[in-house]
Amino acid sequence: MIGNGPADCVPTLRGWMREDGRIMMRWDFTQDEINEWNAAHGPQMLTEADPIPVTLETLQEDDLEGMTKSELEELGRENGVELDRRKNKSTLINTMKGIIKRT
Repeated sequence: MIGNGPADCVPTLRGWMREDGRIMMRWDFTQDEINEWNAAHGPQMLTEADPIPVTLETLQEDDLEGMTKSELEELGRENGVELDRRKNKSTLINTMKGIIKRT
């Protein structure tokens, strides 16, 4: 059973998410847990079928820390940057922070 998360957030497969698509707290929920929470708390703001995409405009630098190397690589690729997952996570994060500052 999922408890209450941060204010104005709903549970998603990536964690507690605000309506603007920002992940407020990373957490590994199952779809069954999300469905149970939705049944108890009424309709949610977001659905997993229609997630708000993470873009450089909606992303905060702090969000990068909670992402996996695969997620960082995918985000970079979506924004025209090829990241090398063989490098350590902090190097990938620093590269993406530099790209965010330039946008």
